[in-house]
Amino acid sequence: MHLSFFRIFRILKVVLKKSEYRVNENRLFSFTPWEVAFMIKAVLFDMDGILFDTEIVMKEGWQKAARELNFTLTEEHLSQMRGSALPRSRKLFEEWFHGKVTYDEGRAIRSAYLNDYIQRNGVPEKPGLHEFLSWLKEHSIKVAVATSTTRRVAEGYWKQSGIDQYIDASVCGDEVVNSKPDPEIFLKAASLLQVPIAECMVAEDSINGLKAARASGAVSCMIPDLTPYTKELFPFCDYVSPSLLDCKEILLQTPEADKLKSWK
Repeated sequence: MHLSFFRIFRILKVVLKKSEYRVNENRLFSFTPWEVAFMIKAVLFDMDGILFDTEIVMKEGWQKAARELNFTLTEEHLSQMRGSALPRSRKLFEEWFHGKVTYDEGRAIRSAYLNDYIQRNGVPEKPGLHEFLSWLKEHSIKVAVATSTTRRVAEGYWKQSGIDQYIDASVCGDEVVNSKPDPEIFLKAASLLQVPIAECMVAEDSINGLKAARASGAVSCMIPDLTPYTKELFPFCDYVSPSLLDCKEILLQTPEADKLKSWK
């Protein structure tokens, strides 16, 4: 069927209008299923806790550091650090411990613990990782990784697990000025992909990451790891998916996707 220029223009006006942010009585921003199905052209992944099951290993490493350096590190402390790059985490440690112990001292023990684990066991992958990334590639949906981990470490994980072949772009924690919850890392990743941020879905597990996703203007999907989904996270999530593979339902907008909406 041939569409006139004016017909195409009217369709585009509707699409652009519907892709704008809206405020409603239940949430800060939301997208209709029609919008999501039409507009997602790329997925921006956090790494730790999303692609790799490394958050639990890092938590164990931090607990070891707390024992050895004799300081108390609560789950709230860990939650606030999760998803943050080095400068922000250093600042948090200073606020919490006032120089009695530094972030770098603790991180050295945590990193040694994590590196030893990976050397002995390999990089622990999340279930369905390769299958989902392969599916995205088959469906011409671009992939970026936006992680607070440094590039040297992150690229080592990608190559070891063999997922580097699926990654179209990446931004790491040592390549941004402002770490999550600032949206800079996601905006930069979308720019590298040459995909408008409103046509990207962010897959995140941390509070900081979800706040950054919401502030960026992307569709926000939480895949809970160590941080559970609670009503406090409601304003920052469009969807809550139990796994990577379940994200297919969101991208295809099957009937199952409706059950994954964060307000359900």
